[in-house]
Amino acid sequence: MKNISESYSFFDFLEKKDLEKLKDISFKKNYKKDEILFYRGDESKYLHLLSKGIVKLYTHDIKENEVVIHNLVAPSLVAEIMNYEDMNFLANCSFETDGEVILIDYKRFKEKFLEKPEISMFFIKSLTKKIKYLENFINYNVTLNSMEKIAKFLLENEEHLLNLKQVKIAKLLNITPETLSRQLAKLKKDAVIENEKGYIRILDHKKLGFYKASF
Repeated sequence: MKNISESYSFFDFLEKKDLEKLKDISFKKNYKKDEILFYRGDESKYLHLLSKGIVKLYTHDIKENEVVIHNLVAPSLVAEIMNYEDMNFLANCSFETDGEVILIDYKRFKEKFLEKPEISMFFIKSLTKKIKYLENFINYNVTLNSMEKIAKFLLENEEHLLNLKQVKIAKLLNITPETLSRQLAKLKKDAVIENEKGYIRILDHKKLGFYKASF
């Protein structure tokens, strides 16, 4: 890592000497799409900083169906709560794209950095985001029905829809492709969305909000 601040710019609030210390306890690794970053049960000896690409955290239900918990886009810490709590990973993590990760020796990181107020605040903010992600995951998979899930997802991820095929959206929402297709057909019939070649475009945000609120 010739220039560590370029590898993860959100640590640029640290002084130069501290960045150099961070460099000494870190190393960079490149991954290909579909490669595994870690498996459920692996020891959390490294703090994983996703510096390039997208990863997904996932597990499996009792029928061995894949359940996607969250997708993380660089730059982001990955499952840092496991490091903080000294626990083995509770989910699997794999790459949705080619990517790059900075692996930081967590034991040494804890000794040298965690007592710093700016690092503690950084951790708190990152963990708070993860809690919000968990709340959304619970809402999607426990509280909401399929139409609510779909409407909520489309409204909150509109800028990504041209890059997401339906099969991917179904996985993210933990619903079957058939269920997604059926509900999208209803939205298309009601002129709420346009659905061409597997990609979705919102035509009527107000109506879509109604579906979100009323199902």
